[in-house]
Amino acid sequence: MLVTAGALACLAIPAVASPAAADSMVTGSCGVTGAYGAYTGFFVSKTRIDPLRLRAVDNAADGHHAAVRLSTVQNDGNLVAWSWHRNYGGNGSDQVWDTYATDAKGIAAVRIDVGLFEGNDLLKICTSTKKDNPYS
Repeated sequence: MLVTAGALACLAIPAVASPAAADSMVTGSCGVTGAYGAYTGFFVSKTRIDPLRLRAVDNAADGHHAAVRLSTVQNDGNLVAWSWHRNYGGNGSDQVWDTYATDAKGIAAVRIDVGLFEGNDLLKICTSTKKDNPYS
């Protein structure tokens, strides 16, 4: 138990960002009626965002669910739409995913898409502002 408590205490200490790390931080958000999403990440190279936090909020009692996905632009300009992360918790629920993104073809820019779904049918979508990778 002591080891676990110590490990948790270490995780709770916030890291101090260097000026270079602060320059590599990217954030964004957008929303549609019924769904809101956001992300925070750090570019660590031309090919990787780590850590990356995605968030989807269901903000309407409409029987639909909110979802968020990462969209990246590769160094050659191709757009990559990553898998949807779905929040099935209902009105007022807020779900977060802590992850990372890596692409051997490079990540020149990043943004998120936020969607409102009925089952697998996309009803509404918005896209955050694109943020460029300072390492590209």
